[in-house]
Formats: sequence, structure tokens, C-alpha cells
Amino acid sequence: MKRLHPAISSRVRLGLTGSAAALAVLSIYPQPVLAQTTLPSVPQLNFQTSGPARGPGIGDWYTTATSASTVRRHEFFVNITANDIARAGGSIVVNVRDAESGGPEAGTQFDEVSGGVLGTGGADPDPTRFQLIGPDGNTISSQIVPAGSPNGTVITFPAVSTPGVYIITSETGAQPIFGDANLALNDDDNGFVIEVPGVPDLLIGQFRGTFQNNVSPFPQPSVNFFFLVGPGTTNLFLRNFDLDNDGTVQYTSPTGAQRAGTVSGAGVWNGGGDLNNGGDTLSGLNPIADAGRWQISLLGYGSAFNNQSLLQANEGTDTNVPLLDRIPEQGGNVEITPSPDPPLRVGNALCNIFTVTNRFFTSDIINLGLNPATDPNFTTQFRDASGQTPLTDTDGDGRVDTGILRAREARNLTLCVTPNPGAPQQYRTQIVGTSFLDARLRQQAGVTEPPTQILLNKTDDFGPTGAAGFRIVKRITDVTRGGATLSGVNFNTVVDDPNSTDDNAPGWSQIPLLGVLALDASNPVRSGDEVTYTVYFLSDGSAPALDTSICDPIPGGTTFVLNSLQLKLGNATPGSIGNFFTPLAPLPENNSCPNQTNPNGATIVNLGTVSNTAGSNFGFVRFRVRVN
Repeated sequence: MKRLHPAISSRVRLGLTGSAAALAVLSIYPQPVLAQTTLPSVPQLNFQTSGPARGPGIGDWYTTATSASTVRRHEFFVNITANDIARAGGSIVVNVRDAESGGPEAGTQFDEVSGGVLGTGGADPDPTRFQLIGPDGNTISSQIVPAGSPNGTVITFPAVSTPGVYIITSETGAQPIFGDANLALNDDDNGFVIEVPGVPDLLIGQFRGTFQNNVSPFPQPSVNFFFLVGPGTTNLFLRNFDLDNDGTVQYTSPTGAQRAGTVSGAGVWNGGGDLNNGGDTLSGLNPIADAGRWQISLLGYGSAFNNQSLLQANEGTDTNVPLLDRIPEQGGNVEITPSPDPPLRVGNALCNIFTVTNRFFTSDIINLGLNPATDPNFTTQFRDASGQTPLTDTDGDGRVDTGILRAREARNLTLCVTPNPGAPQQYRTQIVGTSFLDARLRQQAGVTEPPTQILLNKTDDFGPTGAAGFRIVKRITDVTRGGATLSGVNFNTVVDDPNSTDDNAPGWSQIPLLGVLALDASNPVRSGDEVTYTVYFLSDGSAPALDTSICDPIPGGTTFVLNSLQLKLGNATPGSIGNFFTPLAPLPENNSCPNQTNPNGATIVNLGTVSNTAGSNFGFVRFRVRVN
């Protein structure tokens, strides 16, 4: 027992010329995410990685063998935007300076070898491995600095030319690198500097790692670290490890609200924790107002010690976000790209598909606009990927936006353009995207330079007279059982579809839309019944519909009746037409069928150009199927 519902798809070029709906990346300006070129940037701080044989009491919880950390390496990041790459001449190089664990470099970076005094060096320095990982998670380069390498060794990773967040990892010790557990080659702390030459203001930070003051007492009354929180975040979990109960901890939100944190003891986490557990939970955050730059202040830091310590910021409880040692003045990493798919036809509008990608490590909201903002000849609207639902302003800044995009999320959207009466045949504009996070960070830092704009050129050619319009309406127009029409169903009536306005156009007065939408469940078809489908079409735009094609997949549980396919165009008598494709048969290129595997067969009727002149702008495609 079956209940049939009609389904249909079509393709129409909507009166576009060969250059129609062209989308092209133009440029990105002004300068994007800027912060620092080296890490660490505070001269009195040292970032270093410990070998696994070092005890957790020295502060490197991530790498020491006795901790429960699931990440056994340090991870740093460099955020590279398309504009950064352009400013650098097409590619960017990342270096690691003082990469060996052999001692201090010019008195600025320090290594502790075999537990020796800070910066004095010692025998049997450990090897260290550095890796550069691309935005796609694949390793671009892995370089090992052998034990005994000269002091001040510099490694250089291959140049990169793709936007995104790049990760630099460091592992010290022969055990993680070679599987060699020799104590003398696994008990050092290797301090180093990450730098990006040639681009003076990239955003660089630490995902997972430690920090250490080079002098004691520390010359500043406090040390401030910063982390970025994306929109939509409502809870944070903030941790510190091995601060030796030295000083106090304070958290400052983007609104300026301050909260007191807890301070960790020797070799334990804060909040009364132990070697593996502990931290401060901040809940009830405003998902918009509390998005932006947060600050962790270590007040009185380093007054009585100079061992390694660790800070960790998490969105929720386990989504680690990186730390910065300098105030970030910009943020975000956004890309807007054209779609290879043709524009959608929604009513009288052409809806061009484009993709917004958030390449950043936090969530973001991308505000959308046009340049020029308005054109009296056209009505424009940003909508979702289907071209049906208008976008709204979700962050309260008065501009429509994408809504929250998760880290590394890509979302398809549309710009729908409708020509007003008397409009010229071509519409040109630029889609403008700006990052919510970028604007918020600039505001917090007092930067007057406007947020980075991501631009995309867009051109619609509506032909010599305007936009084409093409409507399709499908009905069941007959069911026969044993050679007679199924009783209890009136197929010679016009039934309105409450979920569509396509069947209400005035042009349908030329051809009544006879038939039913579906059969009632109380009167279903049976095996052997023959069902006639009729697909009505109407070209009612201000220009002819070009390159028009209608595909109708054969419903599951039925078989196409050979030689039943007919076409009626205008007032002409219906005639037979032959474009039926058997189940699983390859479909022609550029077809309009929704399922290219063709599981149950399909009819394809290429109509070519359908006039928009009354009397010849309508017709139907009709065929029969037999219920299995």
C-alpha cells in the first residue's frame, strides 16, 4: 500500500548571459589581526619546554611523565590572514630562535640543562623537536635539533601562503623523539623564541605551555596574560599551576568586571586542586557582552621564586584557548569565497551563493553589508543557503550577520537581488564582511583604525530586459486501476498548495493547474495501478528563461511506463518526447536532477529558451509510472 507525493526539480539560467552572477575575490583591507612578532614578547619572561624526566614540581605539567596530561608537548600558534600574506609579498616564514637546549643566547633566553642553575648550561643537553602544523591539521615540517647543537641555533620552517591558524609544537627529550629513555637526555628545560620575520604585527600566542621569570624578584608589580573568548560562550574554566602561592590572581572581562581567582601551590593546580585537578569556574557569562579580550593578572608574581608556572584558559571545561603575553589589538581570520554553484531562482530574485569561513580558533560573528550600501534600481537581501530565510542582526550592532560561526566553520549564504522596474540590465556590488571579534578587540584596545573588511566582487547580468522568472508546479492528474480512473478522487479540479505561492501567479490563467497534490491515505494506490504526473511550467519574468531543463526522478516503488513522456509548449498539441534514463544510468552533464546516482530512473526534458510572452510562455511535461 503506497501513498504518492510528487517531487520535482529544475534548472533555468534565468535570462543570464555567459558572464552572469560572476563572483571573484577582490582584496582584503586594512591591516588585519596585529599583535606581536615574537613570543615571548616580555623580555623578563622565558617560555620553555621540559623533558619527561623532569618532575612536575618544576611546573611543566604537560610534558612530565608523572602527570595525567593527554598532551605531551607544548603548542603555540601563529594566526595568518590573507592580508598578512599579501603584505609579506605572498608567503610568510616562521623561525624558532635559540632552538637547542645548550644554554643562554646572548643572556636573553635560558635553558636548564641536567637541572643546572638557570642559564648556566651543563652536560648532556637534550634534543628538541619542533613541528609546523597547517590549518588543516597536517604536519608541514618536522625538525629535530640534536643534542649538542650550537648555542643560538635557528630553525626555519618552509614558507606558507594559505590563510589560517598554524600550530608550532615543541618536544624536548630523547624519549618522545627517539624512544630513548636515557635520563641524561630527558631532564632539561629548553627555552626558545618563536619569531616571524618581515611581518611586524602578527598574532602569536601559546596554546599549551609554561612561562618562567628570568629574574627574581620580578621587576614589574604584575604580569598580565590575555585570552580571546568568542561570542556564544557562557562558561570559562581558568587554571594556574605551580605558582607557589605567590601573589594573587585576578580576572578581568571585556566589560571591565573583575573577579578574584585562586592561586596554586607548589606542583598543584589552583582552587584547592592537586597534581591533575583544580581550577576556577566562571559561569553565567553574557554570550555577546563578555566576548572579546579577557585578562589574567598575576599580582605580585615572581617576588620569591623563578620556577616554571602554567596558565590555562578553557571555554566551557575542555576547549582550550591560547594565551597572549601582549594586548591584542585586532582579531579574527575570515574568508568569503564564491560558490561554483549557479544562482538560485527565488521568486523574481537571483540568489547568489557565497561561503563565509571562520578560520580563527574561537567562534566569531561576521557582519555583512554591501558597497555601495544601496542601489535604487535593485532590492537586495542577505539570506540563508536556500535563499528563503532572511538573515538577521544577532549581535545587536544594527547590521545583519552570519550568526555565530564555530571555530573553523564554513557556512553557505546567499545574496538575493531583485531588479526594480526600469532597472539596468547589470548589477554590480561588493559583499563586505567584518569580524565581530576584530571590532570588539579594536574597541577594547582603543584602536581607531576600522575593522578589517573582507570584500567579494559580485556581478549579475539580467539580460536586455531584466530578470527571467520560471515556475514549476507538479500535480497527480490521473490514477487508473484495471483501465479505469480511480474512484473517489476528482483529478479535474484546481487545488491550491498552501506551502507555495508558485501556483498563484496570474499567468496560470492560460493553463488550469488541474490535478491533486497527493492521494489521501484512506485511498492509496495498489500494485499495478498507473499514475500520471503532470509538471506545469510558466515563464513569467521580465526576460526569457534561457537554458531551461526539467528533471523528474521516478518515485521509489514505481516503474516508468515506456513511451509515456509528453511535452506541451504553449497552445500546441502535446507531443511525445524521449529523454528517459533507466535506473543507475549515467545522467548527462549539467543536468538538473537532485540525485546524480539516478537510483530509480529519471525523465529529463530540455526546454531551451522559454519565452516570457503570454501565449507561448507556459506548458507541461507529463508521464506515467506503474506501481510495483
